[in-house]
Amino acid sequence: MKKFFILIMLVNMYPLILFSQVDDTQASPDTSSTLIVAENQEAEVAYNNGTKFLSENKLRDALTSFDEAIKLKPDFDKAYFNRASVRTQLGDYQGAINDFNFAVELNPDMANAYYGRGYVKYLKNDFKGAVNDFKKAVLRGYNEPNAYYYRGVAKFQLKDYQGAVDDLSIAISKKSDYVYAYNDRGSAKRKLKDYKGSIADYNMAVKIDPTMYIAYNNLGSVKRKIKDLQGAILDYSLAIKIKPDYYIAYNNRASVKYDLKDYKGALTDYNNALFIKENYEFVYNNIGTVKMKLKDYKGAVEAFSKAIEINNNYGVAYLNRGTAKEMLKDPDGAHSDWKKAAELGIEKANSFLE
Repeated sequence: MKKFFILIMLVNMYPLILFSQVDDTQASPDTSSTLIVAENQEAEVAYNNGTKFLSENKLRDALTSFDEAIKLKPDFDKAYFNRASVRTQLGDYQGAINDFNFAVELNPDMANAYYGRGYVKYLKNDFKGAVNDFKKAVLRGYNEPNAYYYRGVAKFQLKDYQGAVDDLSIAISKKSDYVYAYNDRGSAKRKLKDYKGSIADYNMAVKIDPTMYIAYNNLGSVKRKIKDLQGAILDYSLAIKIKPDYYIAYNNRASVKYDLKDYKGALTDYNNALFIKENYEFVYNNIGTVKMKLKDYKGAVEAFSKAIEINNNYGVAYLNRGTAKEMLKDPDGAHSDWKKAAELGIEKANSFLE
């Protein structure tokens, strides 16, 4: 998950007010108004203590201070905002949203509160709500590149790939070395089948950050898509070199080796992926497909069964195991597996059953 940019609103602390000795001939001061002024000053002191704790990453202390500030001054919009920021970091997303709601209710023009609320909604996978809040933030003058970035990735999740490209492009125009924006725009362009543009963006990402293994993995996936299999293997290998425990790249490189009919090399990479991530059902399914090519049908059944053991609703594994069982002359077992695959929505299984 990308980093959340905490925006701390600082308020200058008022100096202590020293009341001069009151002349006996003067009227007594209005004690109610004096009390209000004192409470406001105490709220600001508590608020500034909270911002100090927040800057020091003392989140629980910051939360206590902002609680006190709000108790003393219930309409303290900035305190609600910063308490929401603390709650976001503590993983209390609903509490954060509640505080951002108070902040914008008290101050409808607080642009960064809309941004903060949008970010929390993004974390909660409420991508439509996130897009709406990022839009409100931008309309109120929040023009930081991260607002466009997160709105773009939220649109990507909503399958609005052109909208994602547009927003990520704005983010890049505001921050030319925004490596995550280049990587994610590359993914959006890939969805739009703009493979040339996708490769250009991934290449820009690794140029900015040569250690960005995810971008190398993504490059490999695009190159596999355009049948540049040797180029794909090279990029997956670079991802693994940077991050030796990157099991996804091992799995992906193995799949390219499978395409090249290098079944021994594919099995080696699949097993490396399993060494890193033991219960990786997709790899067990893939191992099964390799063993089918090698005519090791018993080994294939074992691999598909392991995938199903990990994920009992893995329809493709049932389909494949059924085929392996058919090759082992187990028609009843094959029929049972294909039937289960069909129940799980694998349309191809219906033709096997027919």
